[in-house]
Amino acid sequence: MKTRSFLSALTPLIAIPTIAQQQDKPNIVIILADDMGTNEIGCYGGENLSTPNIDRLADEGIRMTNTYASMAMSVPTRASLYTGLYPAHHGSYQNHKATYSNVKSAAHYMADLGYRVGRAGKDHPANQPVVYPFEKIDGFTVNCVASKPAKSTPDGIKAFMQRDADQPFCLYVCSIHSHMPWDAGDASEFNASDIKLPPNCVDNEQTRKEFCNYLAEIRLLDDEVGMVYDALEETGELDNTLVIFLGEQGPQMPFGKWTLYRYGTNSAFIARYPKAIQAGTVSDALVQYEDILPTMIDFADGTPIEGLDGMSCLGVLYGDKTEHRKWAYGIHNNIPEGDSYPIRSIQDKRYKLIVNLTPETDYHCKYMTNPGSSMWKSWLETAQANPDAQRLVDHYLTRPAFELYDLQEDPWELNNLAAQPEQAERIATMRAALEAWMEQQGDRGARMDIQDPESPDEKTPVAITSLEDIDNIVRNDMTGNYYLTADIEIPEGMQWIPIGASNPNDTDPARFSGIIDGRGHSIKGLTNTTGTAFKGLFGRMDHGVVKNLNLVDVDIKGAAPTGGVTGAMIGASTIQCVSVTGRIQAGTEAGGLVGRVARDPKHTDYNRIYDCYVNADVSATNLSTNLINSPSCAGGIVGLVHGNEGSSVAKLDIQRVYFTGKVSSAQMTNNAGNAGGIIAITQEQHAIRMTEVLCLAESLTAHTPNYFYSRRLSNPNYIEHMDKLYVPEELKLTYAGDGGVGAQIPAGKITKLPEATFRTKAFYDNNLSWDFDKFWNMNEGEYPTLKYVEDDPTTGSIATSASSPYRIISQAHGVQIQFGAPFSASAYDLAGRLAVTVTANDQAFLSLAKGSYIIHITAGTNQYSDKIAVY
Repeated sequence: MKTRSFLSALTPLIAIPTIAQQQDKPNIVIILADDMGTNEIGCYGGENLSTPNIDRLADEGIRMTNTYASMAMSVPTRASLYTGLYPAHHGSYQNHKATYSNVKSAAHYMADLGYRVGRAGKDHPANQPVVYPFEKIDGFTVNCVASKPAKSTPDGIKAFMQRDADQPFCLYVCSIHSHMPWDAGDASEFNASDIKLPPNCVDNEQTRKEFCNYLAEIRLLDDEVGMVYDALEETGELDNTLVIFLGEQGPQMPFGKWTLYRYGTNSAFIARYPKAIQAGTVSDALVQYEDILPTMIDFADGTPIEGLDGMSCLGVLYGDKTEHRKWAYGIHNNIPEGDSYPIRSIQDKRYKLIVNLTPETDYHCKYMTNPGSSMWKSWLETAQANPDAQRLVDHYLTRPAFELYDLQEDPWELNNLAAQPEQAERIATMRAALEAWMEQQGDRGARMDIQDPESPDEKTPVAITSLEDIDNIVRNDMTGNYYLTADIEIPEGMQWIPIGASNPNDTDPARFSGIIDGRGHSIKGLTNTTGTAFKGLFGRMDHGVVKNLNLVDVDIKGAAPTGGVTGAMIGASTIQCVSVTGRIQAGTEAGGLVGRVARDPKHTDYNRIYDCYVNADVSATNLSTNLINSPSCAGGIVGLVHGNEGSSVAKLDIQRVYFTGKVSSAQMTNNAGNAGGIIAITQEQHAIRMTEVLCLAESLTAHTPNYFYSRRLSNPNYIEHMDKLYVPEELKLTYAGDGGVGAQIPAGKITKLPEATFRTKAFYDNNLSWDFDKFWNMNEGEYPTLKYVEDDPTTGSIATSASSPYRIISQAHGVQIQFGAPFSASAYDLAGRLAVTVTANDQAFLSLAKGSYIIHITAGTNQYSDKIAVY
């Protein structure tokens, strides 16, 4: 996303050191495992295999015993490692979900400190070179699910270490071991009957067989650690390098990866730097992956980065401190790896509280239970005759709302203490701290574990109170949900930068796909006279929404496309209850609201313009003579609508809209000059709907003007829908030539009435469906204007779609659910806290305090969710 150079917590700046400073800095190497249980490493008490290379690092450095990933899956964990942010802040809070594009990573921060920053091996989060611009180093397999991958080689990392001797290096060596499939190592090293399984495993032949394959991959990992150690020795950089080994999250086994149990989140963390770290030391300080980047920056003498979630633990590594964190936090969102099952956790060094936000459903993961792994299927078979196995299966699938574990007495979390009365105070304290963290993170709880969690509709609305808020908040998140709390006046003489653009002249602005709700307020004095393309309040809207907003006294002089609200409207965007007054001018594709409705292959629904009006002078200044490729066109509402191109479409639906003002094209001697009261040019686009649309223009001036749309439509009868189109009988069209009109609208589609008729409320009451209770205001003798009316809490709101088998009705002090069949329902607040659960035959009332809630309904095997407010 392109943004202006605004400062934010996610894009902080630090000074670049001098070359002399760079030369004195030690190197940093981070070796990262993949899906490995810390308990199998020798120095962490592992009994199944020796890990001499990892153990050697521990013997020569410090071994941390209380290090945790905040999310037990690779993309979120690694994003946290690289950015120093928790998942809700960096954006990769679902597996394989992209990191927010305005976030910086170690590749930026360490480069700013003078380091060459490289990465060998696994590249998650993948395909984001702007956020993660690591130099790619060869020699280690990148694809973590590769079957029987080639063994790693040291040549690439050695070359990286030896290059540019005057500059320190920061190198991530990212192994793919021990990620499944477990087919890379030699499992014959292990005797299945002799290995020691973790206590949270069902002991059977299949589990033991697969566990041997898993151990063989850990052997390969340890070999790679030795390879990196040897490379540092051979290049003479070993003792001048901070070497960190990290175990990532636990293995892909029940209670490991894809959970917030300790087996999944506890990670090895070993650091070696003989100049400052005492050999053979151990620390139980509480650390999270988010702390690694701040520690690296601190180690490199960098200034702490404001806004990072992590904190440097360098003092612990150096032995100057014994404690680091009070709490470690966990977040799990199950989509896309299984059905929605959001989980949050908090722990200190002894106790862990796990909060399952949807405990009424069973947990499932596509890799483990649905359709299920061969190991899991063997567990189910064993459980049929083994009560202990059945208890483990039940423990994994069916989880209560709260789980509390004493990690000192029960490190494998098999004994839930949450129901014990003596733990109530501890649970309350931990819940309060967890909820405060969720609020600080903007964690939306269950609303983050859905198919489209970045939909602005799912985001908590953010108040915008000033021009500074637009600059610092809206421009830095083009997918947010925003509302105005006051009118905003743009200072006289200030060149407005369209939202999404980086400067007033930017002709390639980023696309706004969020929501801006003006709530009846105005933005006044929006001025941009640069004469460049994509001008308006926004440069481009792409599946975005702007509503309940007045743009007052705009003055825009742009190039194609230019509109009062947006230069281009793309991807089923919506403009609703918006007014524009002032002047909009462009060489071509000038529109009172929208310069261009553009094609989009992703969102094939209609762009919508509902309940809007424009009172402005809209003009096109080009003298083009090319009707096909560059007509000189201006429209009271829209300048131009693209034609379809294969699956890429530009549909438009206009309802309850009027234009009053002047529309003109400077081209008066060629049919390329077009002016339309509503749309100037439709490029053979028939997917246009016009319903209850009024062209009340003072004048329409061009070579070929028209009331509703002009050139490039060979057969107007093919327009999808035209109904209740009105013009004043006093408005006359004058054609400068061309032998007639631009595009004839079929007879009977336009109704002409005296202009004074449109200034009477009776006309709208008798002929149209305009809502004067909610959207429109009318003073007799004037045209209608917009008003903003909040939903009336006394009428109750309904959350349901036409195809839903249920109704949720907001009432005083709660919601009424009607289903018509037996069901269970749960309500969660926006932080994901369970408020109430009920079971009913066909209807139920959920008693709730004022606020917004997510309602989950389960009926048989079907599950539904909806959002509703209680007033």
